[in-house]
Amino acid sequence: MRKLEITLTEEQYQHIQEEIRYSNRMHLSEGVFGGYELCLNEGVPDVYGSTLEIKTANNIDLGEVEWKFVKTGNKYY
Repeated sequence: MRKLEITLTEEQYQHIQEEIRYSNRMHLSEGVFGGYELCLNEGVPDVYGSTLEIKTANNIDLGEVEWKFVKTGNKYY
């Protein structure tokens, strides 16, 4: 089994958490179901870095991130 691991800065993490809380409050106040989407955009290797976006009612570019696939020992991970 493989796991996708994305490394975030503290600022990126806080931004994601704030946007999720805001979007949850908005959905509850409007009585609708909704969610969010994380988009990892892979750039051209060694030319453009990978970026991460969070998509709710708004699209927010969180900037460059590092990511990798990690092999896990637990097949039920």
